[in-house]
Amino acid sequence: MSRNPDDHENNKNVQTNDTQSFIVFVQPTSNRESGTKNSQSGEKSSKDEAKKKKNKCRGNRKLQRYKAKLRKRGFNNEAITALISNYNQANQDQNVVQESTIPNINREHLVPIDNQRTNNQQETSDNGNIQENARTTKRKRATKSNNITESLSQISISNIVRKRPRSKTMDNIQEQQELNETTSDWKPKYLKLSDQIFKQMLSKSLSDADKFVQLLDTSEKLQYVRIYAHLLNNVFYLKLEESFWEHYKKVCISESIWSSPMLKNIAKENNLFRFKFKTQVQLEKHYQLIQKRLNIAENNLNQYKQQPIRESMDMNTLSTIMTAFVRQGQHKLCAEFERKKLILQFDAIDHRSIKAFYNLNPTDDQIRSAKIIWQATNEKLHAEEQLAILKQRIYTKRLPSSFNILDHSIDNVEHLLKQSIINRDKSATLSFRRLKTIAQFKYDIMTLEMTTVEEIIRSHLNIIADEKKKLIAHVKI
Repeated sequence: MSRNPDDHENNKNVQTNDTQSFIVFVQPTSNRESGTKNSQSGEKSSKDEAKKKKNKCRGNRKLQRYKAKLRKRGFNNEAITALISNYNQANQDQNVVQESTIPNINREHLVPIDNQRTNNQQETSDNGNIQENARTTKRKRATKSNNITESLSQISISNIVRKRPRSKTMDNIQEQQELNETTSDWKPKYLKLSDQIFKQMLSKSLSDADKFVQLLDTSEKLQYVRIYAHLLNNVFYLKLEESFWEHYKKVCISESIWSSPMLKNIAKENNLFRFKFKTQVQLEKHYQLIQKRLNIAENNLNQYKQQPIRESMDMNTLSTIMTAFVRQGQHKLCAEFERKKLILQFDAIDHRSIKAFYNLNPTDDQIRSAKIIWQATNEKLHAEEQLAILKQRIYTKRLPSSFNILDHSIDNVEHLLKQSIINRDKSATLSFRRLKTIAQFKYDIMTLEMTTVEEIIRSHLNIIADEKKKLIAHVKI
């Protein structure tokens, strides 16, 4: 049977297709695995790109917050744009100063471009040293512009850059500090008072001072008297200091502070570093300094007395009134110096007593008992002082200010009595009973506090008596 040529060609095509399909079927597994990997990597990259696309850019949030703050403060849009332009101009000026100090390096090495990052990985790794060198280069410190460069909530008054003062030697600085006027909280400051207060204080110094104050009818007279009081105040203050350091020297000599000094470890154990005594050399130097200041103050006062004034003024009357005025103004200052003298005397007695105790070569038990006695005696004295204050308050009916809160927080009767439904007479009676109850309650609290303090004093006395018995028992042994 004869065959159709078309059928023959069709059979050939079928055979070629079968062979091609067989060739595709027998491809190696490695090629298929690489294909699957490439497809997976492509899927991952597409997912990463999708994630990156999800991140939305909301603009410069810092600039937006800055604009919102300015709007809250009442700035309009024109003022806001002007402030931002000034800020940008200042940053450009700073960038110009910084770029002028950077060496000529290709900027692609310093800031890599995103488009070339994947293609130039080898180049960026080779240029790592250049980046490190560029980071280590020092830049000039750019001067801050006077324009607004921060948010208004962070801005304060800009400090003007001052020149560095010329350095002085330590000797000149120390000499200047020594010659400066000594300051004290209790020292009157007549130059800082107002004219009215100064006249009131001056009129109360003496009985005849009112007539003298009436003569101060001009500003020149008043200024002359104020400066006179200031200079006389300095003289009297330095005399008080001179008297104190003379007393200091007498106490150190009488209590043998310099002849037999105490060891540092003993002073530390007994808490005697509160008042450190000056050495004899330090005291002499300080005393000479006070005398030098006193001479300068007296010379200034004498020179000021010789200054001519336009209006006539009786200098004898002025001297008498100003002396009484300044003495009266330094009353608290004199009391403060007397207190310092007493503290000095007590500290010297403590040093002498402790040195005498350790000279007896006590044992450890005796030292322990002595410390307990000292501590109990100290606390007993504080309790006795507190008890005396409580008795004085009850006697004078001046209770502590903390008790005032009881008048309004102890009950709700005060608010109830304000209602108009209650009769006035009944309201007054109830209010009186309420105040009387609160006063009695305060008195009961004060009495209870006094009883507690008395019990504390008795407990300290018992501790002192027991420790003294132990000391006597150790001595007999």
